[in-house]
Amino acid sequence: MRSAPPNRMDRIHGGSLTDRLHLQFFTAAYHILTPARWRHPNLCNSYWRFYCNDQEGALLEVTEPEKDSRLRFPLLAGCPCFIPAGVRFSTRCEAPEVGHLYAHFDVAGLPGLLLRELFGGPVYLPESESLRARTAELREVMRTRGEQAAKEDLALQCRWKAALYEAMALTLEALPAAGRERRFARAAALEPVLPALERIEHSLGEPLSNTELAAACCWSEDHFIRRFKECVGESPATYLRNRRIEAAEQRLLFSGDSIEQIAEECGFDNRFYFSRVFTQHTGIAPGAYRKSARADSA
Repeated sequence: MRSAPPNRMDRIHGGSLTDRLHLQFFTAAYHILTPARWRHPNLCNSYWRFYCNDQEGALLEVTEPEKDSRLRFPLLAGCPCFIPAGVRFSTRCEAPEVGHLYAHFDVAGLPGLLLRELFGGPVYLPESESLRARTAELREVMRTRGEQAAKEDLALQCRWKAALYEAMALTLEALPAAGRERRFARAAALEPVLPALERIEHSLGEPLSNTELAAACCWSEDHFIRRFKECVGESPATYLRNRRIEAAEQRLLFSGDSIEQIAEECGFDNRFYFSRVFTQHTGIAPGAYRKSARADSA
């Protein structure tokens, strides 16, 4: 019996996208939101958020850059949602108190352009008895044991990752077929430069030249630079710098490493150069980002 042909989603660059997909768990907690506590303007981070509230009353105001407007996104009681990386939003709480379960994580292994095509803004997760049960269990654990447990308990981290993988699977399955195929077809345009993208992802802390990246694609340097910009929309140097900044953002927020160590391990020559580039990119110095982002981390 002939097997079914592979789905377009599983054929990017001769491999399975499921083999590439990896969720990196950072932290999780359960907080009580109040109008004074949950009023954070203009958030935009390099990581994903999972939210599930006990009651109605909290909402996001999502910036739509192309329309120069904001879209209200209520956080519905008992309904989990994702806020993808790169989405700009503000938070508000209009009820006296709202129980708020959240997790921060990253989606690694897939091109950022593909993820932005699939998830351009917050998304409610599909109804699922299994996910509801997992979320209720995690809510109770986080309520009783606190945020530190998610940072120290390996078993709890695995349970969180299982819930996040299930949520991601439900979200991907719920995408309209026509739109999903169209978006993956557009993402397939990245296929010629995927070897270079993978080399960048695995070598953010190392010196990387266009010559090395071109060799990964078996092209001359000039041809590689031209094709990379056609496929990705920006030069290799700009893409590499942005990925290093994103990695540094996550380290600043979710690790206790010094700024000097983060600068070195994210591919910057020294702290001073890192601070200058980081500030140009984010509009805030690394030390100030670490302090302010942790204050707004829920």
